[in-house]
Amino acid sequence: MHTFPELLKNIREQGNLTQEELARALGVSTILISMVETGQKEVSKNLVIKLADRLGVHPSSIMPFVFIGENDNLPNLSGIEKTFVEWGEKLQNYLIKVKSKKLKKYA
Repeated sequence: MHTFPELLKNIREQGNLTQEELARALGVSTILISMVETGQKEVSKNLVIKLADRLGVHPSSIMPFVFIGENDNLPNLSGIEKTFVEWGEKLQNYLIKVKSKKLKKYA
């Protein structure tokens, strides 16, 4: 499972965009994209909404999984929580591999 900074960077890279192009596509500064990708700045609700709009998905398809990190102790999760995390991984892969292509037209 990717953290939000990793997810944003992977979406950008899979969409063959520079940070500047992604910033332009989302109507934000390149500095903001850089700071979010490196974890120096927390993602805002507004940025998630802009990203979701450009990807053509609902914002909730991006945000429910930001609290899961690579080092989290997943064996302690219940069965339904593990299923939810698995769905989240699949959704993140879909956002990265399929939906990221939509961003280029806005850059």
